[in-house]
Amino acid sequence: MNTSKNIFLLDSQINFSEIDYSDNNNSQIITFDFDSHDILKKKSISHLISDTFLSKKEILEIQKNAYLLSDWYKEEVLEENIEYEDVNLGSLIQAEFINILVNYSKRFLECINIIRKFGIDRNYHCSGLTYEIMKHFSANIEKIDGSDDDSLFFPLDSLKIKMKFGIKNYSTEVEISQNFFKKLKKFTEKSSIFFSNKNINSTQKNILISEFNTLSYQSLLSKIPESNLNFIFFNRRQPTIWNTKTFSLIKKSGVIIENDETLMNNDIKKDIKSDKKNIEIKINNIFKNTIFFDSFFSINGNSFWAPFSSHFITYFKKRALEFIKEIQLAKQLLNKFHFSFILLRSEVGPNEKILLRLAKLKKIPTFLLQHGLFNNSVESHDHNVYTGVLPIESDHAIVWGKIYEDYFRQIGISEEKIHTIGTPIFDNLKNLNSVDSQEGYVLLATSGPTKEVAVDLTIESIEKNIEAIKKIAEIVVSYNKKLIVKLHPSPDEYDPSKILKKIDPEIKIIKTGNIAELIKKCVLLIVIDVSTSIIDAHLLGKPVISVAVEIDQAMRKFAKTGLPTVLENNSCALADISSFEKIFYQMINDDEFRKKIIKNANESIQKHISFPRDGATALLTFLEKFENKL
Repeated sequence: MNTSKNIFLLDSQINFSEIDYSDNNNSQIITFDFDSHDILKKKSISHLISDTFLSKKEILEIQKNAYLLSDWYKEEVLEENIEYEDVNLGSLIQAEFINILVNYSKRFLECINIIRKFGIDRNYHCSGLTYEIMKHFSANIEKIDGSDDDSLFFPLDSLKIKMKFGIKNYSTEVEISQNFFKKLKKFTEKSSIFFSNKNINSTQKNILISEFNTLSYQSLLSKIPESNLNFIFFNRRQPTIWNTKTFSLIKKSGVIIENDETLMNNDIKKDIKSDKKNIEIKINNIFKNTIFFDSFFSINGNSFWAPFSSHFITYFKKRALEFIKEIQLAKQLLNKFHFSFILLRSEVGPNEKILLRLAKLKKIPTFLLQHGLFNNSVESHDHNVYTGVLPIESDHAIVWGKIYEDYFRQIGISEEKIHTIGTPIFDNLKNLNSVDSQEGYVLLATSGPTKEVAVDLTIESIEKNIEAIKKIAEIVVSYNKKLIVKLHPSPDEYDPSKILKKIDPEIKIIKTGNIAELIKKCVLLIVIDVSTSIIDAHLLGKPVISVAVEIDQAMRKFAKTGLPTVLENNSCALADISSFEKIFYQMINDDEFRKKIIKNANESIQKHISFPRDGATALLTFLEKFENKL
């Protein structure tokens, strides 16, 4: 039995210079995140990792339980009091709340298991979140000074947005705070007044598009003037115009932009102010039902409501009051125009959920457009539901190709809802002149552990991802190949820039921009696990190596997680860290192997993407025909 009297539970919020490590024989250190582990590792200080106190089964249970608990708003005892304008406010936090639940319940379960191993009589030293949890289990808790960081309970607010500033030949990529990003977005929206004050006939065939990236859908925008449909853009989380190119695209397309600047008026402001007071009273009342919440918010039979409650109440109240404005703006928009139907790219975003609900009330048909490559295995059904890629609430689904059409049928989605139309997002590839030269570079597209997946939070997963990126870079450079690394656009992805520059200062690292522009000149694309960029490479005739990192084979078998078709049909060369060099050598030296991979990719793309070079025309033709039937 461990005889350590003092147990230090450390995370990255603690000031490590104030910790006394001299009495290692009478103490045990346990780290709770990668940064704290990395600090001690570099100092050669012995410690345990909190992940080791969880079994594989418990890690998977954390994820499954987070999905179930994120449905808290559906409970009858709450539903009536958290509705506003027939929209359930609890439903609007679901995506962000899953992130919170995964991170919190992992920490909570680790603390329980640490107490079980070492006992309540040990002297525990911790801070912040860990201190709040541990004091519910033991009286022998000493608080260590640390920063009061609430990023776990407001993960979206703490994200850093990657943006490119400057002109074509003189630009720089920087990370900006969420608050600064919102200010920039609000500033750019002032120009939307020029695209809003148009004379619209109330009988026109108006189509609402929400949360679409202007550059990704530039092919669609260029074709809109040829259509009989009138399009209205309504982006709440991302700007529609942010540079001269997007301004030009919007102007030439003739679309209408609607946002805060065009919809807000004094009457709505008064309603928002009054309604916020009423909603706050209702929210305070629902949380008086401590018996329900204490029973509901638990994991493996252990309630975590007591330490969790104050944070969650503050979080939900803040978000709910923010959503009142979003609901009012959406209502104003749907009253301003007569919409034939609404196009959305996800069902998980709060603004999309608002539109889905209000559209149902007004009997406006909704379409969910597939926006990326996702795992089409039956085993990934729950994950796909909670990430919003399945048409659960939408009336119709527009999918890329037969692969996804078959998958939707397989999981029970009615045939009438599924429309295989392709996508406009790959249309611009036809304008790229693919280059296949031995002088070309190798392109690595990274994707790493995310903060809303329990397995990804483990130190093992994070270190495995870092080691994979490092190993790939070392091998590519050792073969005298130029390497360009395109980082995943997600703001919370790991940035390996420092590690890569140590391997070779000549490695070029790109954080923003269109990856297709990079793929067209590469001789080989390497991806970590699976990425939509695989489709870009297939369409551009470039071979792909997928390096399995995300989840080891033992865990995959245990979790019963299937692979997407694109990784099962031999259209990519598959490798792991240990076999990568062999596969890489074969890819760059064996022409027959390379040609076979490209041939398989050409066959695969036919099933993955319908109308691969003319998705915009196919989509507009379909929408016009559908509208004529209404």
